[in-house]
Amino acid sequence: MNDEEKGLLIADIKAQVIKELTGKDFRVAQDNTKALNVVYQKYRKALYDKYGVGTWAVAWDCVRKLAVFKLGKRYVRDLLPSEEDRAAEFAEALLNQLLEDENIESETAI
Repeated sequence: MNDEEKGLLIADIKAQVIKELTGKDFRVAQDNTKALNVVYQKYRKALYDKYGVGTWAVAWDCVRKLAVFKLGKRYVRDLLPSEEDRAAEFAEALLNQLLEDENIESETAI
């Protein structure tokens, strides 16, 4: 186990203990340094350019939910520090597939 893995394990244990004792998570919900937020900042313009005003936000929301559900959680705030990077990797892979696929046509309401 290297130093990075030890640090993540300590952060996981700390998060679980504090949540169990206080009933609240000690991490900030709107932390801009979280891995999923970094992915969001990286791909939001490309999603907007490809899908337009409303659809890009729905696409990101679906990708974010799938990444969180894949790790067995319901909300981003429930992800442990060690799980955040895996969720971001999965979300980035999904976004790459969405943005590479040129066969997807956006539906317009009549």
